[in-house]
Amino acid sequence: MPQTASTPPLDNAPRKRRPPRRVEVSRVQVLSPAMRRITLKGAELEGFAVNDPASYMKLIFPEPGQTEPTRPLPDGPRATTMRTYTPLAVRPEALEVDVDFVLHGEGPASTWAAQAHVGQVLFLMGPGPGYKLPLQATEHLLVGDDSALPAFETILASLPPTARVRMLVEVADAAEQRVLTSAAPLDVQWVVRGPDNSRAGQALEAALRQAGPSAAATHNIYLACEAGAMRRIRQLLTGELGVARSQIVGRGYWKLSTANHPDHDYGEDA
Repeated sequence: MPQTASTPPLDNAPRKRRPPRRVEVSRVQVLSPAMRRITLKGAELEGFAVNDPASYMKLIFPEPGQTEPTRPLPDGPRATTMRTYTPLAVRPEALEVDVDFVLHGEGPASTWAAQAHVGQVLFLMGPGPGYKLPLQATEHLLVGDDSALPAFETILASLPPTARVRMLVEVADAAEQRVLTSAAPLDVQWVVRGPDNSRAGQALEAALRQAGPSAAATHNIYLACEAGAMRRIRQLLTGELGVARSQIVGRGYWKLSTANHPDHDYGEDA
């Protein structure tokens, strides 16, 4: 239909949210002391498709006293127990998606994941867009903390064998280290933050400084961690290490002393 003066451009039409999908836990896997991989399954996952690595989706958890969350209305108020997660392996034929959870103490998602068992119900919304991975690039640097590991794994799964990738991963304890794989040659360096989250990002900064500018300047960089640390590391990369801002994609996945940090913190102000 042709547009007229009284017809707003189609691009400006408000987006309708996808209806929330009811899913059940079908499997729980312990990846490390503080990481659980939980498989969600359900008929309402039909049509759920993820096109980019490091995409996101929303999960809605039960309120205290509930065994199952209330199904939200598509255009209703935001659920207070909704949190953002990375969809990992999606198996359309089985109507399943895997999700990794970091157990970080009290919180709607962490508390739920620590006790998750088969048959429990959540609601899922999304997916949202992800990382437009430059597949033509031959050098990739992934820098982040344990919250970014799910996104990193989806990036690793998308890289061709002609690429090379280096990872710097900050975890709370050495026991959180685990085997990561990719078709691309992979060099992983784990650094330990310790149990004090106020030190978030300090081990990553030290490791990058030790590596020096030549190790970073030729890479496409995906940087994802605590929001304040992400900004400091962006400044380190573009300052001391001579990386062009255009080479860096930043994501603040969580923020100290902030519950449910927004999922669109890209650190462009740093």
